[in-house]
Amino acid sequence: MNSNSLQGTPFVAKLQKLAIAAIIIGAIGFAASFAMGEDIHRLLADYLIGYVYFAGISVTAMFFSALQYLARAGWGASLRRIAENFAGFVPFIIIGLIPIFLFREELFHWIHEIAEDPMLMKKTWFMNETFFGVRLLLYCALWFLMYKYIVGNSKKQDTATDYTPTYKNLKRAAPFIILYAVTITFAAFDLLMSLEPHWYSTIFGVYFFAGNFVATLSLLCIFTINLHKAGHLKGYVTLEHFHDIGKLMFAFTIFWTYIAFSQYFLIWYANMPEETIYYTKRLQGGWEYFGWGSIFLHFIVPFATLLRQDVKRRLPIMMFAACLLLFAHYIDLCWIVLPVFSEILRFGLPEVSAWVLMFGAFMFVVARQFSTNNLIAKNDPYIKESIEMVS
Repeated sequence: MNSNSLQGTPFVAKLQKLAIAAIIIGAIGFAASFAMGEDIHRLLADYLIGYVYFAGISVTAMFFSALQYLARAGWGASLRRIAENFAGFVPFIIIGLIPIFLFREELFHWIHEIAEDPMLMKKTWFMNETFFGVRLLLYCALWFLMYKYIVGNSKKQDTATDYTPTYKNLKRAAPFIILYAVTITFAAFDLLMSLEPHWYSTIFGVYFFAGNFVATLSLLCIFTINLHKAGHLKGYVTLEHFHDIGKLMFAFTIFWTYIAFSQYFLIWYANMPEETIYYTKRLQGGWEYFGWGSIFLHFIVPFATLLRQDVKRRLPIMMFAACLLLFAHYIDLCWIVLPVFSEILRFGLPEVSAWVLMFGAFMFVVARQFSTNNLIAKNDPYIKESIEMVS
């Protein structure tokens, strides 16, 4: 059983070519949109969607790793390093924040409206430029620490002579998961919910987490299937692992739907203008198609697809479900962000180009991670349990 890195393999070569092609195509499309005089607010909104999409997946991949340690989950030891390679994008998150912070006034209207709005004046203790910038830096710093200690110790276990790195992770997993919960919630508030500062939802952070976790599981599923087909996971991954991934995808698809419905139902029932304005804007002007599409693609189709037990062992169907959920997550973020900047549906080259550009950047980093890191967590005390797993 080979558990070395994939450096020089066709898998990494294809991943690198895909990443470079995506970066070039995305950059050309985005630059063309700018050259044609596209509204700067639209371009920044599109960039924000792509950034949040992949930053959310990379940070949540760390959560997946920490969760495995917290639960002493043996089944995922063969898969954990794949997720940790996604987390390799975390150190670059702060670089992606630079355009967002430089053009913060174009993105976050509350920055220049707060002095003239009595309602926003009550929130100045939290919504001010200085504290906003400090919070963004703090999120990046805490995520980097989580990456250094959780993922770093996981990699150290590969060459360790004892289980000290794993024991450290077992102790740190619980506080790091709490740290993740707090930071991902406030990052959702700052980067997404504050786009409309008059609106608020106490469960928006949970809603954002659920979408990210489903997307992370889906990307993990896609990579695992492709690596399995290429023979790189032979002896480490069986249909039992795909079954477990499928169960998690199914469960958290339902969880996302539950949170999304709860948020809508409570706002509809209370019927308070400062809350209903969020959905009023998104249920007209053509944006309602994104809303209905999100329900259809994020719940109805994957629910019906993954409901049967035997389906979770059929790799083509699992691949279809995973791709669909990744697309649904993008549609959901578009529905959150784009109506802020246009009352009428606008979707075209800028939106696609921005996502493709960020996709390329993310995949370029991930390809590098697969080239330098072991594919399997060698010397992990749970790896034998994962290999011998029977449901």
